[in-house]
Amino acid sequence: MLRCNEVTRLCASEEIDGAPLKTRLAVRLHLMMCEHCRRYVRELARIGEAVRSLAVSEPDDADRDEALLRRVLPDRTPPPS
Repeated sequence: MLRCNEVTRLCASEEIDGAPLKTRLAVRLHLMMCEHCRRYVRELARIGEAVRSLAVSEPDDADRDEALLRRVLPDRTPPPS
């Protein structure tokens, strides 16, 4: 059974795509049982979406940037205006 640090390293580095079937199945099994690693993988996906969205946004589009930050960090309090 894989440990959390192994699973998160594989998922963060995208090494999982080229990993052997046995390793991919072990990661899936771990993710089914470990809420913390599932949350980590979801957060990685959200960060990736935000970065891709930022790449196409206008440089001075502060409202869009703030909306993306709220999506990535939903508990974040907005800065004072």
